[in-house]
Amino acid sequence: MRNRLAVVASAIAFVLAPAALVACGGGDNSDSAKPAAKAATSGQPLEKGVTLTLWTMPNSPKPEEDLQKIIAPFTAKTGVKVKVQEVGWDVQFDRIRNAAVSGSGPDITQAGTTQVPFFAALGGFQNLNDRVADIGGKAAYAPGVWQTTQLQGTDGTFAVPWFTEARAIYYRKDVLKKAGIDPATAFTDVNAFQQTLQTIKDKVPTIGGKPISPFGMPGKKAFDLVHHVMPFVWDNGGAELNNDASKSTINSTQAAQGVDFVANLVTKGLFDKSMLERDGTQVENQFKGGRLAVWIGGPWVLSTIARTDDKNWVPAARANVGVAAMPTGPAGKAFTFVGGSNLMMFKSSKNQNEAWALIKYLSSDAVQKNYADLLSFFPARLAPQEQVGNSDDNHKAFFSAIKEGRTYAPIAQWGEIENAYKGRFGNILDSAAGQGKKPFSQGEVQSQLDAAAKEADALLAQGG
Repeated sequence: MRNRLAVVASAIAFVLAPAALVACGGGDNSDSAKPAAKAATSGQPLEKGVTLTLWTMPNSPKPEEDLQKIIAPFTAKTGVKVKVQEVGWDVQFDRIRNAAVSGSGPDITQAGTTQVPFFAALGGFQNLNDRVADIGGKAAYAPGVWQTTQLQGTDGTFAVPWFTEARAIYYRKDVLKKAGIDPATAFTDVNAFQQTLQTIKDKVPTIGGKPISPFGMPGKKAFDLVHHVMPFVWDNGGAELNNDASKSTINSTQAAQGVDFVANLVTKGLFDKSMLERDGTQVENQFKGGRLAVWIGGPWVLSTIARTDDKNWVPAARANVGVAAMPTGPAGKAFTFVGGSNLMMFKSSKNQNEAWALIKYLSSDAVQKNYADLLSFFPARLAPQEQVGNSDDNHKAFFSAIKEGRTYAPIAQWGEIENAYKGRFGNILDSAAGQGKKPFSQGEVQSQLDAAAKEADALLAQGG
């Protein structure tokens, strides 16, 4: 499991797959790891002097210290103390799982959005349905963000969104200008997107005397490959699973058309094939280093533009960053993956009233904005999201993406299914690059997607 530096460390958790992780979890010996007390009741007085334990991941340069500063006003006002404990992304899945099963853990934990259904299915987390009205309920969040709190087939809300990210198109303004392309129309739909890349290839093979490729995207080595491909599947009317999440639809005609579109960027020479041997951070650095004109990434990159300590940027790239929302598909809709991290309350918490009060505090508009600004992500709530989105044109593009954001079916098996899809998507892109076991063709795309669907159906048949 690779680690991002500083503010982008949290992106890793969004797609951790249960089957891929080695068990190395453990319980917690704090006071909060005691038998559960009565569930929280809205309006119940808080017990001063109580100490809560909150597990956080390495979201920022100094995770424990940074979050303790965010929480300090809560403690000053309520008298409720909070012990923040950092848990690494390489062990957090197992530690959270073990704590949920054993009933011995913290009061609250951070969890990646795509992990929530798996954890919720374990039965060790509180259903927050009776409490979420305190924070505005689902109306306070974009639909795709709120979906990350659910477990399909269960009437419950098992998490509260904390901070959010989405994917959008990064492009070089100077390259588009040299190619005679209007940024306002360059990426409006998938046809315009492909034509923009073709024009860059034809008219701007170099910039500043150095070669530049039209587009690049990571391949099978990237933990988030599925996040890159699925927007094109969704735009074509495809989906990862059927409506009740009982069967894979990744091999449908619409899904195959979306995957084929991405693969054909490779076969048409619009996609730098060498990027397929890199992970997401490495491709990000290729854009920063001036070797890619267009790339798909998250909002954390924006904060690095002004950071002189980020030596990956070359001056021309640093000075010419533009962001556009993902293109629309044939149906006129533009989807992108939306992820982030949520907060979950353990049933084993002795101090559920106080734990909920802390979650409410961390869900307030101002606090969410302050913490998300520190991480270079977006707040999870719509109101502070809009504040960030209106700060400049680049953030506005991400805000637009989040509002149209989409996530995966909230089922316990998703992590393993995503891994299956990731492998097959990687095979398809390798084949398109001439590096696969079989020559590239639409038949090979369909064959790989049929295999992916079969693997997913087998996982679904095992139940949650």
